[in-house]
Amino acid sequence: MTDKAYNHMHEMVMQGAGWAPNNQKAQDLLDQSSPGEIAYFKEVTDRDIPFHRCYFSLLNYIWSYMPDNFKARVQSDKFYLWLKHLRGEYDVIFEYDDGTKCIEYHSVSFGRMSQFEFESFVREQMPWIYQSVIGLCYDGEQFDQIIENIEDDYSTFFSKL
Repeated sequence: MTDKAYNHMHEMVMQGAGWAPNNQKAQDLLDQSSPGEIAYFKEVTDRDIPFHRCYFSLLNYIWSYMPDNFKARVQSDKFYLWLKHLRGEYDVIFEYDDGTKCIEYHSVSFGRMSQFEFESFVREQMPWIYQSVIGLCYDGEQFDQIIENIEDDYSTFFSKL
């Protein structure tokens, strides 16, 4: 979730038997609603925001280590999708006669994860990213140093969640 999207959220808080507005956006929505009108909300938990930010911060950090010729082809805001595609984390929802495939990427639901599950999710992905992504561009001592930097910086970051 981007900061822009986060700043446009309607925060609701459970009070008694119902939901009450917890920010001005939510109050404005309530003021504009008619009695009996139905509103639909997407659930975002408190842990969704820091996990989301941590994960994308980690991916941006990894992307920053990539060589310039890679960065010219894969923009930082598309690195996440590039990784999903490379890993095959998608479903083919339709295949055209010419072989072109329409795909839908799998979604990660950070809000439904505990901190342990989040850290396990990241730790599960890291060896693959190291070998299949960073390992494509670096080897030897340079590869080892990049991995060490990532591990050191993000172990500190994880401890703050």
